[in-house]
Amino acid sequence: MHKRLGEGIHIWLILNMLRFLKDFLIYGLASVIGKIAALLLMPMYTKILTQEEYGIMAMLISVKGILDLASNLNIHSGIARDYYEKGINKTILVSTGFWSILTISISILIIMSLSCNFWVENVLSLHGHELDFILVLLSIPAGSFISYFSILTRFNKQPVKFAIGTIMSLVIQLTVNIYTIAVLHWGITGFFVGTLVGDLFSLIYFYLLNKSLVNLSFDWNYLKRALKYCIPLLPAILAGWVDSSLGQIFIGKSVSYTELGIYSVAVQFASAFTLISMALRNVWAPYLYESYKKPNFQSELDRLFTFFVLLAIFVSCALSLLSNELILIFSNKDYLDACIYLTMLCIPMSFLLLFPIAQSGLSISRNTKFVGIAYIIGSTLNILFLIAFLKKIGVVAVPIGLTISRIVTYFMMYAATRKYSSLHLPNQLLIALILSVLISLVLAYFKSNIILRITFLIIITAFLTVIAIKRLNIINFLKSLVNKAD
Repeated sequence: MHKRLGEGIHIWLILNMLRFLKDFLIYGLASVIGKIAALLLMPMYTKILTQEEYGIMAMLISVKGILDLASNLNIHSGIARDYYEKGINKTILVSTGFWSILTISISILIIMSLSCNFWVENVLSLHGHELDFILVLLSIPAGSFISYFSILTRFNKQPVKFAIGTIMSLVIQLTVNIYTIAVLHWGITGFFVGTLVGDLFSLIYFYLLNKSLVNLSFDWNYLKRALKYCIPLLPAILAGWVDSSLGQIFIGKSVSYTELGIYSVAVQFASAFTLISMALRNVWAPYLYESYKKPNFQSELDRLFTFFVLLAIFVSCALSLLSNELILIFSNKDYLDACIYLTMLCIPMSFLLLFPIAQSGLSISRNTKFVGIAYIIGSTLNILFLIAFLKKIGVVAVPIGLTISRIVTYFMMYAATRKYSSLHLPNQLLIALILSVLISLVLAYFKSNIILRITFLIIITAFLTVIAIKRLNIINFLKSLVNKAD
């Protein structure tokens, strides 16, 4: 009887994990399609746009990141945290978030528009790109509400509708981009026009899905409760922006926009991690808040962590070992210097992927201030490293500084999670991640023969498969299903 009970619990754990992975794949589908489309359009961008224009586009995208943060104060995360709480009126809660974000985002838009010339000329040194900056500003309110309504769509467990809306928006954006850049020759202006049009479609689509939850109601107590949760996270989000974007701004201001253009190609390929990370973030909060009180949650957490570490190792090695061929296929030989940057970005991007899992205990216990502290310390180390070494060793300082930041942030969050919860993670797997990327970096740096690189990739894949079979208990799961059928 005890044996059958154990088998039943084991099957329940695996099936629950599979349900999680199903939602993960659905939410990630739109991101996958988006990244594939972006890669397919890269030859057009790198052929029509100069390296300097590509760098300026990356600079404006980085600026948009901090403006997006300022326009919503991360209120959507505070609203999402209370969405499943008992005694909460969801309509009043969602409406409170809606009107708060509307007020903040419109205010930011007006203030930044009135001071446009100051930012373009004096801060960013982007003379002649005032229109591009205005287009970035116009997309801010739309982007804030897209984030808000898409979170509600996820919490209402509508992954298919989420994927459909995201994909349709992407198709519209890319169609406009191709027409304005390749046909009308609008340059980077065409890119931001496409972004704005796609955002407007997403805003309308996700609003229609959630309009039943929005009315004229507003509750200050709900807002205060949301702010109490999300304000401590703001330093973490700001530090995250510093890590992901400040390095690019430093390159543009301290080195050149041409070098920034080359580095941005590496970032574009490294965004393969971002699509996995976005899918994980989309499903992790609902999953965590619904599951952490269930029995054997720790076992399920171990399996999920193992799965994502193994996935990060495979993606890191594939990108690193094939970086030369990928860049030649999707851009041209002028961007080959991006190969080393891409390999160096794999470790920090892998650690970023695991952040939601590492901070799980802090999210459950509402000790989110420690997330902010960890991010701030990591980003401070990154900034200090860039200031000290960017001009001495060049662009490679950016991925090195980012690696230092992400590793420090991860282990600080994990240490706090261990302190304020009983959760723990098999972090020894991270050693395999770092070693595999370092070996790949050596092979990429010395431009090893492609046969040698592919052989190493096959060995790594076989190694990961063996670990997956052993640690995820796949064979035992299949045996349990067979025994249950009998």
